[in-house]
Amino acid sequence: MSSCIRLRLASSLRLNSSLPRSRILSRKLHERRPLQYPIEGGLGNFLPPPALKTAVEWQTGLLDRLNEEVKGTAEESTSVIQTVLNTSVSKERTLAFNYASLALNNSFFLDQLKPPPSEGANHEHEISVDLLRAIEEEYGSLRQLKSSISAAALGMFSNGWVWFVTDANGSTGILPTFGPGTLLVRSRTYMGSEKGLVLGDKLIVGGVSGDLPPTTSSPAGSATVKPQPPGTGSTSPLSGANFPNTPRAPDALGPRFSSTRAWNTEPRQGIFSMSETAAPLKKPTILTVGEEIYPLFCIPVYEHNWMSAGYGVWGKEDWLKEFWSVVNWAKVSKSYSTALSARNNFSFGTR
Repeated sequence: MSSCIRLRLASSLRLNSSLPRSRILSRKLHERRPLQYPIEGGLGNFLPPPALKTAVEWQTGLLDRLNEEVKGTAEESTSVIQTVLNTSVSKERTLAFNYASLALNNSFFLDQLKPPPSEGANHEHEISVDLLRAIEEEYGSLRQLKSSISAAALGMFSNGWVWFVTDANGSTGILPTFGPGTLLVRSRTYMGSEKGLVLGDKLIVGGVSGDLPPTTSSPAGSATVKPQPPGTGSTSPLSGANFPNTPRAPDALGPRFSSTRAWNTEPRQGIFSMSETAAPLKKPTILTVGEEIYPLFCIPVYEHNWMSAGYGVWGKEDWLKEFWSVVNWAKVSKSYSTALSARNNFSFGTR
């Protein structure tokens, strides 16, 4: 079978210390974990078999290069998530961070999908009542959400990711990250609701997962770092999309975890609305509710995805239309529910 990375969004569950020590220590390198669906069947017209194979090959390549980069270092025996955490504060470890973060994002992307149904065009009937209500409150309709997310992706003229996220209050929003930027790790906390193995991830000996270096009080420097391979470097701010851009305090983890913050405040006005004037804030938004946001799904804005799917260099828009046929709305809804209960029912921690 093929491989991918499995992550959960919304809550960070502690590692189960009852796992056999021999099983933990026997996994020296980032080994592949099978996808939850057969690669031979593909993902409809969004990622037909050759394209899904390309996505998995990219994942394998990221992990192979990560293994080489961390050889002989403390990260050689840590998980992908832990590698992201450990290298995020060190500009000398930028390449390792890039490989690990991209592998984390790509795994999460693949894990929120499933093949289209044999009958019907999509899995929208699996959306929970609570999530659908939240979408309608923020966007007016599911159709408008799709339009806003597509506009976000089409407005990106560089590599990156478009994320559909929520906070613990249930407000939803759309956020872009660029290059290897991720929303899966925030403030030394893994924000996934499903604490499974990332593709190539390893289990960690009990106790080690919490032993992280102290968070620095200032952001990582922006000085020149070692050269990065194509497709792994951070890029300029989003082009072609107009949305509020409010300054915020520096993130203690530095620019690698930074993203332009924007949040919907009115129905039918997504963060990628073409309106030049931001609507007045009438309720708590991502700018006021704090730092805890939980990714529900993401879309990669990398050319190899739509080209390998047969859409050509300029086929991004047609490719994006097919995304909605394979979204696993049952899983997304479960993650949304977990996020709502996270504030009271879960203890967030590092991994």
